[in-house]
Amino acid sequence: MVANCIHKNKALAKMILLALIFITGTPVFAGGIEWRTDYLQARQEAAQKNLPILIDFHTDNCFWCKQMDHRTFRDPALSQAMMENWIPLRINAKKEPALTDALKIRSFPTLVFAGPDGNILGFLEGFIEAPALLSQLEQHRGDSITPDWMNLEYKEATVAIAADDYPKAVSLLKKIIEDGKQRPIQKRSMVLLQDFEKQATERIAKAKKNLEQGNTSESIQLFREVSRQYEGTNGAKESTQILASLANRQPNSEPFLISNNLAKEVLALIRQDYKSSNFLSCLDRYEYMTATFAEAMETQEAGIIIAEIKSNPEWMKTACEQMGDKLANLYLSLADSWTKKGQPQQAIYYLEKTLQTFPGTKYAESAQVRLAQLLGPSIRAVELKNNK
Repeated sequence: MVANCIHKNKALAKMILLALIFITGTPVFAGGIEWRTDYLQARQEAAQKNLPILIDFHTDNCFWCKQMDHRTFRDPALSQAMMENWIPLRINAKKEPALTDALKIRSFPTLVFAGPDGNILGFLEGFIEAPALLSQLEQHRGDSITPDWMNLEYKEATVAIAADDYPKAVSLLKKIIEDGKQRPIQKRSMVLLQDFEKQATERIAKAKKNLEQGNTSESIQLFREVSRQYEGTNGAKESTQILASLANRQPNSEPFLISNNLAKEVLALIRQDYKSSNFLSCLDRYEYMTATFAEAMETQEAGIIIAEIKSNPEWMKTACEQMGDKLANLYLSLADSWTKKGQPQQAIYYLEKTLQTFPGTKYAESAQVRLAQLLGPSIRAVELKNNK
């Protein structure tokens, strides 16, 4: 009798649950994950709540899809993370062929990670255990959320661009993209930086043409403008090197006079860096001055500032830390270059080197993310390091 009542209650509960699924379109699976089933509504909800989206593409007869339901999605920690920090969206590939084809989904299950704006953050094909998926969720959530300081820096950069203060804008934009992630704001920053480089390159090409035609004064003026207006770009660096080369070849000509003016400009930059505690930049600029304008009075004045920096251990410590930041960024950029060339083992070497050299920093965190992407979600970068 009791067993019969329990059976009837279970059947009734199942009918109610199925009715709710049919009415609301929002099925509830074990573990408490409330899956959305409407793509457009999920996108709208993600935008309103500023939460990323996890899309689970599955089919009814997929064995590993069912394993995901019975094993992965039942994990309490994973369920909590998904409900608090994500918009879970489940798509039946057979019933939504247009969306499936648009995202080029070919195997099941496939998880798609997307930002609140719908920007795709990554794909994950096949079965994955809960701890590894939780790690992926944390990684992609970090990629999708824009820190407040980035928004402020970007806003300040756009103000600087409007005021034609390109050096300031370049410095701010470089800071935004330095962790190597692919947030929408970082992609916009990269586009702006590439535009600056393009402008500088075009003006350099024009200056070189003038130089070939014998218009030395005009070409030198263009090189100077690029060095000053686009400071921080590769074009500015190239222009400065060309001016120095011209001055060395013709010490008694107009380029020599230009080089004296350039020495004054570099000294002014050193003073500016000194005030902003950018001591590494002071040391780098002074090294350039001693190589290019060794006898200039401005170089001697800069030497006084450099001597003051070198006599202060705290300032030299700051310079070393700034050098560490620069080296870490170079390691990460080098790893990205090897990855793009299809040589992941070389990339892994420099990512591991970043972990070993800069533990506990944002650069190590960025290296861990890249290692996880190269080695697969089931291999944690921290575990790799600990097993050495």
